[in-house]
Amino acid sequence: MKFDVRLTAVGVSIVLACLAQPAAARTCEAPPALTSVDPPGFYRDAGGYAEAIKPLHAFIAQVNKAADERDLDCAMDLLAGWARGGALLTIGANYQGDFERSWAGTDFALALLRFPNASTKADHRFQQIKPWLIRIAEETRDADRINHLGNNLVYWAGLDLVSIGTLTDRGDLVDAGISRARQGIGDIGAHGELERELKRGERALHYHNFALIPLVFCAELASRRKIDLYAENNGAIRRLADLVVRAVQDERSFGALTNVPQQLFPWTFQGDLAWMEPYYARFHDPRLPPILSSRRPLNNPRLGGNVTATWGAPLPD
Repeated sequence: MKFDVRLTAVGVSIVLACLAQPAAARTCEAPPALTSVDPPGFYRDAGGYAEAIKPLHAFIAQVNKAADERDLDCAMDLLAGWARGGALLTIGANYQGDFERSWAGTDFALALLRFPNASTKADHRFQQIKPWLIRIAEETRDADRINHLGNNLVYWAGLDLVSIGTLTDRGDLVDAGISRARQGIGDIGAHGELERELKRGERALHYHNFALIPLVFCAELASRRKIDLYAENNGAIRRLADLVVRAVQDERSFGALTNVPQQLFPWTFQGDLAWMEPYYARFHDPRLPPILSSRRPLNNPRLGGNVTATWGAPLPD
């Protein structure tokens, strides 16, 4: 298994944001709101991206830490502070900013969904947070720089809409998000392959896994509305999941789809396997306990923090 070391600095920046925050970040004092996030492209300038994204990643780490510690008061303080400042609502020159806003909105919504619904909505600060998150979802919904892509970023935008719509009781946003998830489900081929992600060459396996994450979480949230996305396109999400599970067990299995040697990021088969938590809780795939047990707790900065704590099920002894 090969890892892409050229962008390890990006992953390190996320870890450092979580583990080595400045003194102010260890409190519930929100840093100044970022009205715009406009890093250079992830692949175009790895160093510039890692530096530009630090403030947003640090704030996400604060929010997720509060959620991990079940500290609703802290999470509310942080998010209300950014809501009052109109954070992330200005469109930047670089397309990467649209992606980052989508992921951040998803994370914030999923972090709040970890708390009891009644407690969240009874808090007076939620009335500041709610319209701000809705605005993030609407900006994501209308982002042409995402909508035309037709790949995993559309599916992630779908999760932004579904998660924020679920939190804020906006059925129209949930419906728009499910529509994007269905685009992804329809893209899945007979063997679990995604043609657009196969075009990634040496990163095809990474992006098959990355595309699966929002589809699983959209399916889980849609199930609360009695919509079974897992069944659509003849069980397509499960075909993609099977493809990835087999590759985690033996990366050579992915060679059936491409003869290009695969290059993974350090987080590909770590935090980006967080989809396995709700998936195992639902389907009890017997291949997953050995994979999960060696990686728990699975944390993901796009999914509200500790996914194991929120979505995980007990593993067999």
